[in-house]
Amino acid sequence: MYILKSMIVSGFFLLTLSSCNQPTSKTQAPAAATETAPALTIDGNYVTAEYDKRREGFDWVGVTIKSEQDSSITIQVRSRADKKKPTCTLDKNATKVKEGVYQASLQGKNVLFTFDGTSLTIAPEKSEDDGVLNYYCSGGGSLAGTYKRIAEALDATQVDSLK
Repeated sequence: MYILKSMIVSGFFLLTLSSCNQPTSKTQAPAAATETAPALTIDGNYVTAEYDKRREGFDWVGVTIKSEQDSSITIQVRSRADKKKPTCTLDKNATKVKEGVYQASLQGKNVLFTFDGTSLTIAPEKSEDDGVLNYYCSGGGSLAGTYKRIAEALDATQVDSLK
């Protein structure tokens, strides 16, 4: 009888021990609905740092962005035009490459327009193509660089008219 009790106790012990290694099936709560990040708002006006000093006579460049329904954007670059001939001018469409990044072909070279919510950076896809961004500006200027987003319209008294 002692042997039978020992075998039963040992059996329960082994059963208990082996069940510790078995994964338990837990009922999982339904996955919470994944929250999607709000779409990056890119429409608006972006300006060079000199825009803040425009009343002091500084030359500045502004970029107006308008989203289109086909995942592209319309880009209009204008510069100060009240005291002299406008420095930079460009009208172009760009196609979305990925979230916050659009691409346009300028003079056969790919140029990227990258948005982060508060600024726009214009740069060639390949660094050796940097000179293409000078073509649209006079006096040694370039479209390349970072432009900060502003909440208001470009200064209508100074900007080259938007077509």
